[in-house]
Amino acid sequence: MKRLIASAITFLVLVGVLCIPALFYDVDFESTDMTASEPTTIRAYKADFTVDEDGDLDVVETLTVNFPVSDRHGIFRFFDRVDSTDPDIRRIPEDFEATADGVDTDVKHTVEQGRYDNYRIGDADTTLSTGDHVYVLKYHMDAALTPGGNDVSTDSQFFWSLIPSGWQQDIDKAVLTVHLPAPAEDVQCLVGEGTVDDGADPCDVQGVGTQDLTIKAQGLSPHTPITLIAGQDVAPPEEATLPWAPRFDDVLGTNVSTFGVFALIALLFGGLGLLLNWLAYEREPRFPLMYAPPEGVGPAQAQFILKESVDRRAFVASLMQAAEHGAVDLQRSDIGWTISDKAGPQGWAGLDPITTSIAGLLSGPGSHFFAGKKDVHAGQVLQTQLSSFTAETKTWAIMNGLLSRAGMGGFGGLMVLLGFAATITFTFWRPFHLSVMGLPFAAFTAGAIALLQSGASTKRTPAGRELWSRIGGFKRILSTPSSKDRFDFSGRQELYTSYLPYAVAFDCAKEWAEKYRVEVGSEPPTPSYWYYGAGYNTVGFADSMVADFDSTLSSAISSYEATQSSSSSGGGGGFSGGGGGGGGGGGSW
Repeated sequence: MKRLIASAITFLVLVGVLCIPALFYDVDFESTDMTASEPTTIRAYKADFTVDEDGDLDVVETLTVNFPVSDRHGIFRFFDRVDSTDPDIRRIPEDFEATADGVDTDVKHTVEQGRYDNYRIGDADTTLSTGDHVYVLKYHMDAALTPGGNDVSTDSQFFWSLIPSGWQQDIDKAVLTVHLPAPAEDVQCLVGEGTVDDGADPCDVQGVGTQDLTIKAQGLSPHTPITLIAGQDVAPPEEATLPWAPRFDDVLGTNVSTFGVFALIALLFGGLGLLLNWLAYEREPRFPLMYAPPEGVGPAQAQFILKESVDRRAFVASLMQAAEHGAVDLQRSDIGWTISDKAGPQGWAGLDPITTSIAGLLSGPGSHFFAGKKDVHAGQVLQTQLSSFTAETKTWAIMNGLLSRAGMGGFGGLMVLLGFAATITFTFWRPFHLSVMGLPFAAFTAGAIALLQSGASTKRTPAGRELWSRIGGFKRILSTPSSKDRFDFSGRQELYTSYLPYAVAFDCAKEWAEKYRVEVGSEPPTPSYWYYGAGYNTVGFADSMVADFDSTLSSAISSYEATQSSSSSGGGGGFSGGGGGGGGGGGSW
């Protein structure tokens, strides 16, 4: 269950990462000064709008643009995907074509701020001569007819910005022709933003009551829209709506089917991740009460069999085990720890091989190793010893047939890391403006996240599980209160200090000490190898030793790593102008 919860939380976090583009919706990272002068002028703006019986729209815009300067490459035309009358609709132009002065020209399409389709028309390597240039733009829009609203009495309406408010140039004159599938009813037309009360002016519409409407205007200032609404006595077409807000278009796209495909692939990838997770999973065996550790198994080995990993606590426990058996002395001072070899090979005889490996810190009988908090050399030696200590413990388990490879082994964890990297990549790369393309990788990463845990690449063999059960039973007797599992210390008080290294490795030294107090009725004895000064007593000495030695070890290693770092461093209301579909505009570049 813990693994499933971890997978669920990871999946939610990664989905949140994939949704990051939604936070920057309508944010322009390359904004320019909107008050900057646009040098060009549109001499003539002629547009022809044809709405077919299915409600689709075909547009031909013929623009005569005067360029008084010779540093421009062409014009751009952008379209707002968001329809102010219905946020569930996306107005996306299709089949966009453009010619300049009667010949084909370069067209570059981009999507800006997650909502604007921008078409840059012209050659970036060529500037235009001064004078007039004629551009013909053609494009298609689906479902331009919408259900009738409060402003018309018909079933459908054509509500469109014939000239959108985003044009940055003055427009000397405009002729706009609209061809409808049915006679136009309840026709309204405005020049400017908002309603008449807001300052917009009614415009003259010719052909009211027919299928063909014509609007003429002249002397339009920049950012001045012409908006038309005309009722249509036809059935409204079926609208392709999206169940998510426009700000999520850069995440989920603008097609439900496409999102469904990626969701299905994500389901499969997530299932694969969960399968790998299951293949690496080990159910805990039963832990029968064990009143002694398995013969020949030291504290570090016991910790590894329980957790399939060892930490610094196991290293300290092994030092305590060596000291308990008379191999070394441990002495603490204000500036560090001294480890002394008491008897050479004879002192290490009979200890498990992992505890014996600590002898690598010492050169022989009577030798000393001082671990000072600021000692760079000691830090280097300890770092090397810790690395070999961990490797030797795992090697011991494998060589003794206690571990075997699980699932894909270490490659599974690598795949999880690659899946995470792919999720981040798709979040910011967003090919086709779809960060949801990273959803399958997020699902796999979440499903297989447990493969990053220590020991996920291996499983205990039957022999390893049997040893796991025995060690777990021994930990149980050390860590559970006497009210649950008693331990008879009668005549065996020395077992407290003998088993203390295991309690340290199992992180239950406090519980083991409390069990002694309850069973014996006195404070636990202090090990003979423990030298304590002012401020220390027998109560909680094990935790203080572990904390102090670990602090010394960390400081020494940090001092060494600091030298390595420094040496390697170098350098919806009523009808108003500017509403409806057809939002957008343009300018020169």
